[in-house]
Amino acid sequence: MTVNAFLTYWTLVVAAAIVVALAGYLSAVAYYLYRAGGGTRSHLARLADGLSAVRGNAAPLEQRLSAVAQALSALRNELQAVDDHLAEAAATLRR
Repeated sequence: MTVNAFLTYWTLVVAAAIVVALAGYLSAVAYYLYRAGGGTRSHLARLADGLSAVRGNAAPLEQRLSAVAQALSALRNELQAVDDHLAEAAATLRR
């Protein structure tokens, strides 16, 4: 076997090994990408189903939160009135 044939042989072996390693790596990447979002039972599909369930469960909160916001606004007005009365009382006591 000549040196030229030996180098050609090992170049082909190394090139084939690189191609096989790259093909294996790309196959693994394709598999995990498919698992992430490719099918109906993928992680992405399950996440979308979960978000739809959250949206459905959170829909009634809008009405309750608007009632809470109105109550808090009324409470703020009452507390401001109390603060004004306390400020007047403090001013009266300082005289």
